[in-house]
Amino acid sequence: MGLAIGIDLGTTYSAVAIMQEDGKPTIVPNIEGQNITPSVILFPDASSGSDEPLVGDMAKHSAVTAPLDVVQFVKRQMGDPNWRFESANGHSYTAEEVSAVILKKLKNDAEIALGQPIVSAVITVPAYFDDARRTATKQAGQIAELKVLRVLNEPTAAAMSYGLSQKKNPTSLPGFNLTLSPIDR
Repeated sequence: MGLAIGIDLGTTYSAVAIMQEDGKPTIVPNIEGQNITPSVILFPDASSGSDEPLVGDMAKHSAVTAPLDVVQFVKRQMGDPNWRFESANGHSYTAEEVSAVILKKLKNDAEIALGQPIVSAVITVPAYFDDARRTATKQAGQIAELKVLRVLNEPTAAAMSYGLSQKKNPTSLPGFNLTLSPIDR
């Protein structure tokens, strides 16, 4: 049986969290020991001997020396069926495929840190994401071999966190209507 994680798939940085048994949400550090991972990918040139993409700090640092092989800010392209990243190897990647590489890194790092397989995730997105962007985010999770339980608005996640910190039912806070609507699926 695997764990479910929460993922903030960010434009510039991404992060993973789990809910501890005591109900406390906790950030899961990546393999480098950092709480956040740059949402940057380096697709190496075939002549480098590796065709495995690098994600995170190493990719971010490579942006200076190999700018045409680095993709970042891909979240801004989610849901755009015409956007493609062309790697130096001649491969063409959709925004969902690029985001899946980031999600796969986050999943793998969490599995190492937690010592258990990760099978499911809730992924947060900006409130302005329309259905196409939400669907693209869910597809990216599926490409990364995650069962996406929900694509949740970031403000909704923040309000739910507030409710947890107040030891209240986070879906029924005074002043908040947090009945999870279809938009937060």
